[in-house]
Amino acid sequence: MAVTRIDQFMNKIGRKGGMSLTTGFDVIFDVPGTIRTFYTGADKDIVHMLCDEAQLPNVQSATGQISGRYLGEHAVQYPTGRMFTDVGMGFLCDAELIPLKFFNDWYNFIFGESITGQRGDYYGAKSATPKRSNRVNRLRYMNEYASTIRIIKTEPNAAYSNGRAPITYLLENAYPYAIDAVPLSYGSSQITRVNVNFYYSRHTVIYGDKSDRAGLFDFTPLADRVQN
Repeated sequence: MAVTRIDQFMNKIGRKGGMSLTTGFDVIFDVPGTIRTFYTGADKDIVHMLCDEAQLPNVQSATGQISGRYLGEHAVQYPTGRMFTDVGMGFLCDAELIPLKFFNDWYNFIFGESITGQRGDYYGAKSATPKRSNRVNRLRYMNEYASTIRIIKTEPNAAYSNGRAPITYLLENAYPYAIDAVPLSYGSSQITRVNVNFYYSRHTVIYGDKSDRAGLFDFTPLADRVQN
């Protein structure tokens, strides 16, 4: 009887598409057009595909405290509001460092810092000079630089490895507030990686329907499927 129950449970999991793996996700940035220098065409695909670490954001409640409702009852916590913390993401970098350039461009746009171009060789970098020391940084309005970030948890279907999207998080009014230091060192060669942290005002959660998983990984015996 125990074997039958386990078998039935595995059939249920199989009909739902199996277990979820952490390696299936996509991150898409709906950035404003003014900061699309490194997020258009092929560069957009590079940033999109080289995101190797993300997280589905958490949700937390701010609470208050009430005491003395009933004789002998200790203090009781009750929710007073929703709290949304920051989200971190990691990106691998190609030889042109497109992900790093994109997030630097976005961050600089927030503070009104323009991009400085130069020759793309070693001698051009050696001859580069900083901007004037008395320049000012005029902060832009939030609706100019904040955007929506879509974190899509994907699962395979019969056609594609990311054909299903059982849950999607839309981070509203998101922007990068910190770009971590990128370590460089001699020794064994490793892919350059940049970590970026984002603030956002709130998120919307969207659930996928069951249409893409019909018949996927169905381990039910053929005789039982015919009878059903």
